[in-house]
Amino acid sequence: MHKSFTTNKRRLAVLVLAAMAPGAYADDASPDRIKQLEAMMQQMQQQRAEQDKQMQVMAEELKAMQQQMAQGKEERVKEKGKSEGSPVYAAFKDGLTFEDGSGNWKLQINGRVQADYRTFDPSEWKDDVFSIRRARFGGTFSFLKDFAVRVEGEYANDNTGAKSTTALTYAYLDYNRWKGAKIRAGQFKPFFGLERAYSTNFIDFAELSLATNNGSIFTSTYDRGVMVHGDPLPWLNYNAYVVNGTGQNNDDKNDGKDVGMRVNANFASLAEIKKAVIHVGASASKGDIGKTSLTQSTEGNGTQFFNVTGLDERADRDRWGVESALAYGPVKLQAEYIDANFEGVKSGTAFDRDITAWYADINWLVTGESWADAYKSGVFGRVKPKQNFDNKSGWGAFELGLRYSNFDGSEFRSLLATPAGSTASEAEAWTLGAKWILNPNARLVLNYIQTEFDEPAELTINGKTDDREKTILLRAQYDF
Repeated sequence: MHKSFTTNKRRLAVLVLAAMAPGAYADDASPDRIKQLEAMMQQMQQQRAEQDKQMQVMAEELKAMQQQMAQGKEERVKEKGKSEGSPVYAAFKDGLTFEDGSGNWKLQINGRVQADYRTFDPSEWKDDVFSIRRARFGGTFSFLKDFAVRVEGEYANDNTGAKSTTALTYAYLDYNRWKGAKIRAGQFKPFFGLERAYSTNFIDFAELSLATNNGSIFTSTYDRGVMVHGDPLPWLNYNAYVVNGTGQNNDDKNDGKDVGMRVNANFASLAEIKKAVIHVGASASKGDIGKTSLTQSTEGNGTQFFNVTGLDERADRDRWGVESALAYGPVKLQAEYIDANFEGVKSGTAFDRDITAWYADINWLVTGESWADAYKSGVFGRVKPKQNFDNKSGWGAFELGLRYSNFDGSEFRSLLATPAGSTASEAEAWTLGAKWILNPNARLVLNYIQTEFDEPAELTINGKTDDREKTILLRAQYDF
């Protein structure tokens, strides 16, 4: 189109030159010729105007088409990315979490692996072993803001067949409308005492003390029933429960139930003392624990030194305990005392006897973290290093600890299982621990445990007689 216009201009110039030439003036200087030239110029001007008009129409049409294409592309992009529901957000903070933007639901995936190496002396009593102490995986699904469901399984099965399938740990429903009175139903951990209320991810040493390592005197960690718990005041925590009393993954076989409660207070929070914990608490329970055996092993999960078998279905247990923890900055002192009374019949003979146990420990976060930052709702939880271990300047957190624990079942001495000399009624243990917390989710733990026996003072197991067991335990742990 532009080329045609240029050609016309050239023709016009030729005509003008021809008109100006002398010959032209001589031969064609007439009114008719002038009119003819004027008509030709007018015609060319009209053609140019028509061409300009066509170019304008084409330009407007092209612009409209470009706008239409852009609009269509935008609509297709919107349609492709359109969501009928709320967006879902994923994050990792002490667990893998998925939640929608409206807050209607939240899914948190949790798990842990504790890989251990243990060596024992006397070696005749217990073989050295690499083991998986715990391997758990589960999740908590929160919905409708006030409800939550938690399910978790234990995969650290042994090769004896005793744990041939996955063991259920948690399986419960929570109703959390009221902070001071949350309701839990299903299989859960009934809180009795301070150390047993800890998650095993965060206990001060690799294993619990002689006072609590068997369910706070002979009960499984988990049980089935209903519990009400909460924080009615910022410094006050409690829980009250009714459970079967028959332990993990067991439905009750009689009408008797185990009823208990725990109450604790942090007076440092009440007095607004920062970087401090002044924890005082008490627990009590009463109920029928069914037909059972009373067994106790050393802290390192080594020798089973206490064993009373054959208690009938009418075995009742009443227990009470007191607890305390004093922490300021990186130093924490903790102690607990538990008394459990058992009443029932063994081999046709009635009995009414007590077992007592207690421990005291001190723990120091060498790198200066504060225990108060890890305390919440009556229990100590995850310690977060000031600097995580990395390839720059961070080395994580370091912790040192020392614990003494004591177990006294001397009232059951006459009921201990035979053969004589293979079980003891009393024991005490010292545990020296070192812990490297690389980051909030990973840690290495090294413990040295020495357990001494009394009444009898020496045990004979697998032909080896000794008065103590020594254990070195190394653990690598990761949890989320």
